Amino acid sequence: MLLGQKILILDGVSGFPIEGAALFNTSKTKAILSDIDGKVPLNTFSVNDSITVQFFGFETLKIKLRNQEFENGVTLVLNPKDQTLDEVILSVARNATSRKQIAEKVTIIDAKTIELQRPVTGAELVGLSPGVRIQKSQGGGGSPVIRGFEGNRILMVVDGVRMNNAIYRSGHLQNAITINPNIIERVEVVYGSSSVGYGSDALGGVIHYYTKNPLVNSEKKRSFSFSSDFSSANNSSINSFSSEVSFRKWASLTSINYSGFGDIRMGKNRTHGYEDWGLTTFYSNNSSTLFNPNQVINENPLIQKNTGYNQLDLFQKFLLQLNDKNQFTLNIQYSNSSDIPRYDKLVELRNEKLRFAEWYYGPQKRLLIAPQLKLFPQKRFMNSGRITFAYQAIEESRNNRSFGSLIRKVQKEKVDVWSLNGDFEFNYTEQHSFSYGFETTYNRVASFAFGKELIVQQNQIIGLSPASSLPTRYPSEGSSYNSFAGFINWIWDFNPNLTLNFGMRFTNTFLEAKWKEYYNINALLDIVNLDASALTNTLALTYRPSKKTQWNTIISNGFRNPNIDDIGKIRESQGLLVVPNPFLFPEYAYNLEFGVTRYFDQPKNYFSIRSFTTLISSHIGRDNYSIFSDTSTIDNSSIIYNDEEVITIANRNLGNRYLYGGSIDGNFSLSKSLSINGNLSIIEAAKSSKYGPLPSISPVFGRVLIQYQKGKLFSHLSFQFSGKKNIEDYSNGGEDGLEETPVISYNPMLFSGTPAWNEFSWLAQYRFKEDTVFRVALENIFDVHYKPFASGISAPGRNLKLGINYTF
Repeated sequence: MLLGQKILILDGVSGFPIEGAALFNTSKTKAILSDIDGKVPLNTFSVNDSITVQFFGFETLKIKLRNQEFENGVTLVLNPKDQTLDEVILSVARNATSRKQIAEKVTIIDAKTIELQRPVTGAELVGLSPGVRIQKSQGGGGSPVIRGFEGNRILMVVDGVRMNNAIYRSGHLQNAITINPNIIERVEVVYGSSSVGYGSDALGGVIHYYTKNPLVNSEKKRSFSFSSDFSSANNSSINSFSSEVSFRKWASLTSINYSGFGDIRMGKNRTHGYEDWGLTTFYSNNSSTLFNPNQVINENPLIQKNTGYNQLDLFQKFLLQLNDKNQFTLNIQYSNSSDIPRYDKLVELRNEKLRFAEWYYGPQKRLLIAPQLKLFPQKRFMNSGRITFAYQAIEESRNNRSFGSLIRKVQKEKVDVWSLNGDFEFNYTEQHSFSYGFETTYNRVASFAFGKELIVQQNQIIGLSPASSLPTRYPSEGSSYNSFAGFINWIWDFNPNLTLNFGMRFTNTFLEAKWKEYYNINALLDIVNLDASALTNTLALTYRPSKKTQWNTIISNGFRNPNIDDIGKIRESQGLLVVPNPFLFPEYAYNLEFGVTRYFDQPKNYFSIRSFTTLISSHIGRDNYSIFSDTSTIDNSSIIYNDEEVITIANRNLGNRYLYGGSIDGNFSLSKSLSINGNLSIIEAAKSSKYGPLPSISPVFGRVLIQYQKGKLFSHLSFQFSGKKNIEDYSNGGEDGLEETPVISYNPMLFSGTPAWNEFSWLAQYRFKEDTVFRVALENIFDVHYKPFASGISAPGRNLKLGINYTF
């Protein structure tokens, strides 16, 4: 990719050169097409020529040539238009592929949507995608749910590196908040089993975050941007600063983001009819320095006390053009939060009083260092490729203390992850294209637990006693999880109307866990080794009877190997203690999916309908589990843990489970300026007579947007809704949080299930100048109170949002 004295045309999504882009001057007396390397000789044009760059399926670009372009050359980036059959998808085959060759349902959250919606966390960012539901247990939370799968059954990836590690749990997971939306260029969400390209964990789908890239030899050599956003519902302030510099052979992008969130105010309008549901009547004001033996009356029960936190996110990416065929990237990401109070535990009652004086996650830290080499050899069996090495350091902790106790209990985990990925592609003939690669990972987990007694003087904590050992959350003597995989994906364009896609992946995993003798709740546990292999496949067919219609059929299978969290976790909640079970086997998902998409005369207009069915074999779920070596109680179903009798449960293979569902998506232009966009998702699961309902099965939900855009103004009105979740549809293992729903009887204790809800929001954006954008939004206009299904915290009430972007 020679840059000197040439114009280089790149695809803004894949970063690959574009062959056949048309460049011409204003009078069209000078015109030329880019070559196979995306290059155009500058001597075709003259200084001060205004040239237009066009390529089918991409936005038109115009530029005026100056002396510096003729001296140094210039790189131009073309961005794709809105969704069409020629839109580029990066995630399914782990390489750039046309949408018309992809049968999977894939939604894209692009840079324009991110700038407009301004999601505050990586979890809320994913929630912009249709069919994705976000669960929350505290202010600093957000667990994506796709097609009834959650936690470690969904694979999260950033820049080709898997985020899922050995302690990702099957329940609610808040790690998505460590992704800063302000550095994201686009997100691709793949629905359904995607184990061929990504391996274990991708049962429900893949969430792939793509961060922004600096541009080498850009027309603009230096640029800076600042954004600030405010929300009234939690008095949050998010400020971000970024800088980009571009030189002939290298470029750099730097970003600093600081977010501060206050306590969340819930909605006041209780259309569901439960007057006291979710109100924070009492709270604990204990802190790291303040000791209060009593709960405190909340003067405004609509304020959910102990939901605030703050977070710092840093991002640095260097891009170096090594030569015509090679490019090197260094990607560094760092996220560090303050303590994050666990709201749903801090409002948990025991004997009609708050149970916990303290319950918080310690600072959640994530460090990623990922050097990557991009190759463009254009050889017979490797047209292009990427080799990515990555190191991740993850640190998290759980801290709690009960009212009536001076012992602060701490569980702390550190995970180191090393990975190496290779992703390559080539076109064997015009009709046959291949992508292939490998992935190897190594996870090392260290788990610690201890208790310290508070030293208190006049309600002030002046010190802590020496630490005493407690049972660790994960195997106390350390654990590791390794994997190696290779995959190949073949796309055969049988004819202009029919495409066959076949993929295959072989994965081998090895897990080792060790427990120390002391504070081991199961004396029979010493060392566990699990070795598993899996061969997964995808067979997909896309049929295009016309340029505007595509039919899709997919048969695929995926798997998930038990990780350290599955086999070795110790966790107590609501009197149930999850204990280790070393006798777990992988679970498999077999997926069948049909869909059709119809595009209309205008590129933005389309209608899509999908249906799917998934059979889960050897499903891993929670069930009763006896520790026969324990003699602390006479009942085999319970033990004494932390001086309390608790019922023991564990993850077990519970046989076959079956779920099915469908979705409808569409966008229609009512006029040149007005359009309507909507989506609807339905998921159901067959109940097991022995084990009860599957967890994480959402009630029907969806969203409708009415959008208006004219000149510099963009505005939309949003209506989102969710159906009711009946009590008989809640899982037996506690994952669905039945206790978070309204109480309809205290003796006996009975819950209603999650009520249906809906809310309206409005947003507007005005581009004052090319470098200045103002935003204003009013979310939950009617101040409705609701809790999204399985959430332990109420959604924000009426929320005024203000924001500004400034680029210079």
